[in-house]
Amino acid sequence: MRVLIINSMFANRLYRRAADELGTLGGIDLTMLTVDAWRMNGRPMPFEELQAGSPYATVVGKAGWRGFENRGFYRSGLIRAFRLAKPDVLFLMEEPFSVFTAEILFVKSLLAPNTPVVFFTWNNLSLTKFDYRPGLFYRTIARWALPRMHFALTANNAGHHVLREAGFRDPIRTVGYGVDSEVYSTPRHERSREVRHRLGLADADIVVGYVGRLIEKKGVDLLIEAFATLKQETTDRPIRLLLVGSGEAEQDVLRLARDRGISDDLRHIPSVAHGEVPDYMHALDILVLPSRRKGMWAEQFGRVLVEAMAAGKIVIGSSSGAIPEVIGDAGFVFQENDAKDLTDKLRHAIDLPLPEREELSERAHTRATVYYGWARFASDARDAILETYAAYPKAR
Repeated sequence: MRVLIINSMFANRLYRRAADELGTLGGIDLTMLTVDAWRMNGRPMPFEELQAGSPYATVVGKAGWRGFENRGFYRSGLIRAFRLAKPDVLFLMEEPFSVFTAEILFVKSLLAPNTPVVFFTWNNLSLTKFDYRPGLFYRTIARWALPRMHFALTANNAGHHVLREAGFRDPIRTVGYGVDSEVYSTPRHERSREVRHRLGLADADIVVGYVGRLIEKKGVDLLIEAFATLKQETTDRPIRLLLVGSGEAEQDVLRLARDRGISDDLRHIPSVAHGEVPDYMHALDILVLPSRRKGMWAEQFGRVLVEAMAAGKIVIGSSSGAIPEVIGDAGFVFQENDAKDLTDKLRHAIDLPLPEREELSERAHTRATVYYGWARFASDARDAILETYAAYPKAR
């Protein structure tokens, strides 16, 4: 069965793991289309060369509006990919309201009109309401595109309601989006100790941390408030806070830390090379993701939670968006925007007896590696592709 998988993010090797794993599964002759360059969070993301023995054919096109996930489009490569792949099923990993999707489905209607479409979406709030420009344009694309697709994979359970509300009537399945859990599962004792030593954390009893962008909707100010309260209560314990990341709220966060008197207990690393992130993750004892809903955005997944869980760390997340379903029974959830509740959860996590801490660590590790590994994502995607192929014989 010939499958064409398309995702602009596949320029990066990390995101391309979806294609890597899918291509190794039996019964699928895979072709992958991505772009020669993209931008992620404002940073250049050039196409990274394939490793030897790649299990799929590759077409690399050029994109317009690089870094604008919803407005980006192919300037080249799309027609070539369809002609090379001659797909029995199209696997589209772009949002159903994006210009990418409209363009791809239009080309498909010309070159492969009977080919069914499996698509993946992160959306967990609405496909009919948008609070950013041009909302009417995106809503129109979604209304046009959804009837032309045949099987939906969602990153979260809320996506089912969103799709049904937008009129999608075909099968929907939630899949555990892939994370490089093996990378984070590998013990890094020496390297994490070196990180602690370099940052002046070697004497810390507990290191609480956040990894990600420092922007308002990530709620890092709540973590500052909660940590400051704990420090006032536990002056006899060396508890430290590590923030890894930067963003538009960076100075506000650091100013708040100064105002709350915790600057001496805070370490901030604005930027870390991707390959070094696991070392910093292993230097933590507790990871917190305090995201809050902002407008028509709520946390759609929370990759950093799974990475920390794979590393066997205690995780605490807010009740925003998909965070509770990602954590499951492998961590703690506090009420969104409630610094007091976060303080309570942090206090409980810090005071856990060692046997309970070890049990929770093992549960987190198992959940991350079993449910959120790339192999699981590829297997679930393959099942959806096979079901769609069987349900639409006209594609053959």
